Amino acid sequence: MKPARIVFPGFWFGQSSLKDAEALARRGVGGFCVYGGTAKQTLDFTKRMQDASPYGQLLFCADINENLNEVVTDAPELPLNIEMASAPRPQDAVYRKGNLLARMARSMGLNWVLAPVVDLGYASPSFGENPTQVTQMAGDFIAGLSNGGVLNCVKYFPGVSGVLKTLTQLEDEEFVPYKCTFRRADALMPSDMIFPNIDSDQQAMLSDKVIKGILKKRLNYKGCVISFPLFKGHLRYEEASAIKMLHGGIENIMSPEHADTVIDAIERLLAKCKWVRKRKPLKKLLHLLRKVLKQRPNLKNQERLPPKRQRSVPRGKRKQQFPNKNPGFQPGFLSL
Repeated sequence: MKPARIVFPGFWFGQSSLKDAEALARRGVGGFCVYGGTAKQTLDFTKRMQDASPYGQLLFCADINENLNEVVTDAPELPLNIEMASAPRPQDAVYRKGNLLARMARSMGLNWVLAPVVDLGYASPSFGENPTQVTQMAGDFIAGLSNGGVLNCVKYFPGVSGVLKTLTQLEDEEFVPYKCTFRRADALMPSDMIFPNIDSDQQAMLSDKVIKGILKKRLNYKGCVISFPLFKGHLRYEEASAIKMLHGGIENIMSPEHADTVIDAIERLLAKCKWVRKRKPLKKLLHLLRKVLKQRPNLKNQERLPPKRQRSVPRGKRKQQFPNKNPGFQPGFLSL
């Protein structure tokens, strides 16, 4: 295993060096998280890094909560998640949003959208306060992303809205959307907050009690777990935190500010610990790569909606939230 493969450095347009990014790509990182570029800059960057990489496919991530304009400056703003609940057909609207967002991301060279947020709440990026409603809407959003040809990631486990709740209360409310989306989620991201009723000493992303004890053992989650972006996590020592995450069951390290030193620390860990090599940390990442290579947007059924739990409204009477036809997004010119 090449340690760099499980690291996804951040690239900030206007701040980060292209030469340094190319050196990381040649070293064998699994992909990049991009921030602050235009659509054309993002597309050019993804092509350049792919050419520099020794691998056939990299994963380029959009680290967003609900809209691409959080990381791509000229991307259009779609309706907020919380507004979807008041739409005439909420599941219709949220599916179309996910599908449109996926198509825009692919037009910029991005193939992994780190969304949706399935926490409960009364404001965006949450879909609502009701666990059943959030579960249904998150599932349709994920379906839209998948049919649009990108990977997804549910976050922020165990649920920011339950930071002061007991484990029993979390199981009755916050855990419901996660448990119901496990089978459709390509990855899961833990929170950077401390949940005192579970582990009062560590942030969720660093806590063995949260990742191993609850997520993997109690809830039996078998999928890929990625780290909260390190540059946002208020971590004092990035390298030590990354190693602790790997010991705690996290497979991929996202957006470290100093990627080279993190990779060096992981290499030293692999040289000493045989159990890390036996775990095959790349297994789940390779599964995602195979899925990206096979997954293509379904152009014939772009506007096809997911199965409805209620009788569908006649097509002629349906209130459209987004245009029916593919608007043909082009880098640098993205508009609804």
